[in-house]
Amino acid sequence: MTTPIAVPTINIDRDPAVVGREFDETLREVGFFQIVDHGVPDEVADRCWEVTRSFFDLPLEEKLSVERQEGGLYGYFPMLTESLAQSLDAMAPGDLKESFNMGPGVVAGHKPADETEASLFSANRWPAALPEFKPVWEAYYAAMSTLANRLMTMFAHGLDLPADFFADKIDRSPSALRAINYPEQSAPPEDGQLRAGAHTDYGTLTILRQELGRAGLQVRDDHSDAWVDIPPTPGALVINIGDLMARWTNDRWTSTLHRVVNPDAGSAVSTRRQSMPFFHNANYSALVECLPSSLAAGETPKYEPVLAGPHLAGKSHKAVG
Repeated sequence: MTTPIAVPTINIDRDPAVVGREFDETLREVGFFQIVDHGVPDEVADRCWEVTRSFFDLPLEEKLSVERQEGGLYGYFPMLTESLAQSLDAMAPGDLKESFNMGPGVVAGHKPADETEASLFSANRWPAALPEFKPVWEAYYAAMSTLANRLMTMFAHGLDLPADFFADKIDRSPSALRAINYPEQSAPPEDGQLRAGAHTDYGTLTILRQELGRAGLQVRDDHSDAWVDIPPTPGALVINIGDLMARWTNDRWTSTLHRVVNPDAGSAVSTRRQSMPFFHNANYSALVECLPSSLAAGETPKYEPVLAGPHLAGKSHKAVG
């Protein structure tokens, strides 16, 4: 029997070239790892976490005042709105979660190429009941953007590319910050219904803050055919790559299936869980095609080139119907 993979924890406050090589070794096996010494200020992260908890504690009518508009991607998503399994064309009931999303907003001087890109750069929605919400979220979004750009530089090192290879491909990134509340479950879930159905992420990379003491995130290990827990670790952020990075690397790096499972029925401990993922993406018009440095001798590209933005929008709209 094959031993399930281990999800490593990597200190990134070191030589970026050395860290990049460690990323490469890890991502050839599994698309997940945790990072520490990442430089995100605790006060920025903690304030965002706390105001987000306050938002989810608001009465439903207050949250619905900033519900995402029809066809939109930003604002409040009520319970059961999304089924992440459907992003992979798998039919499944709505996920047992509610969430709030923000994007880059309307960027001065940036002219969207089409209506789809305009939707990715549309105005964000902010709850009037929490005036501190907007500045706190914008500060955390900026910190996540800075960290994502730093990680992409390390990725370039790991792929034997110039350090700035990705810079002009992510400088107008329609990245999204999301907060997710998984409430306590007072009724049994439907067959096949999870807190978040099995899916891969869509873009370049995801940065996730988990709630300490609230497990549930699992990653699929194809080698052992098992689901492996990623336990919350103090001070650590979970990193995984998405479909676009797998395409860029011709599957040298793996965009791994993951899910959030339901808590044990009848648990005496509160099973409410909060998480905050930041979904980093390439520029809308960035052409994503196989990197020559990722092709082994005699290997051919597995994927047709795609534009990053339409790929992202198509996956997102599948998940929310």
